[in-house]
Amino acid sequence: MPGGVVVSGRQRRALFVLAHPDDESMGNGCTIQRHTAAGVAVHLLCLTRGGAGWGGLPAGRRAEELPDIRSEELRRASQRLGLASLQICDYPDGGVPDCDQEELRDRIAGTIQSLQPDLVVGWGPDGGYGHPDHVAVGAATDRAVALVAPALPLYHMAVNARMAADYGRAFELAGAGADSLPLRISETVSLLLVPTEEELTAKGEAVSCHESQLRRWLLNLLADRSTLRLFGSEAYIRVGSEGSERVMASGGFPELEG
Repeated sequence: MPGGVVVSGRQRRALFVLAHPDDESMGNGCTIQRHTAAGVAVHLLCLTRGGAGWGGLPAGRRAEELPDIRSEELRRASQRLGLASLQICDYPDGGVPDCDQEELRDRIAGTIQSLQPDLVVGWGPDGGYGHPDHVAVGAATDRAVALVAPALPLYHMAVNARMAADYGRAFELAGAGADSLPLRISETVSLLLVPTEEELTAKGEAVSCHESQLRRWLLNLLADRSTLRLFGSEAYIRVGSEGSERVMASGGFPELEG
């Protein structure tokens, strides 16, 4: 890619391994946008098609169509965020912990071997808010990295206390209730990305691609810029690192910088 971050003759690559369509936008939209805009090739492996999240949208569609609907929504969001590639698997939404965990690990490991990323980002052991699929996918990602690329930088998505307060306020203002998602708070994070206005716009537009998930409170959140801004910051923990927190209004994962 012209203008991409190139080190040792090749473009820098990041791989996000996530559980559901919309994880990329809700939890990582500003981060992904920052890196793709800088020329990093960001790849996404999504392990389910989100078939359990039916809420009656889009109007005129049926619940049995939801996996196809959400897969297409994910493709649109990925395009908006500038992803270099997207792989969607068909593990059961809500049932990932009951699947063959070695096979899940090997699927992720195969993607790592194929893409040869410079770092991997995934769910941590708290699953963000304890979602069993998030926890299972995160654990399988950790095992996959340990199996095929133990020296590869690995980051977990995280929320610190300030972010949790801001998110809770955003949810409350949007009409969802401050405790609508029981966020698991990390005492420390390695990297806290504070979005620019352009990144915030990209996140909002990417979330909006997931029409089937746009409950009233989320529409309210997206419609009010100040409320969306409370939901904009994103944070990560570098696995195995004891480094201090870096707050970044520009720049990103240090392993991806030229």
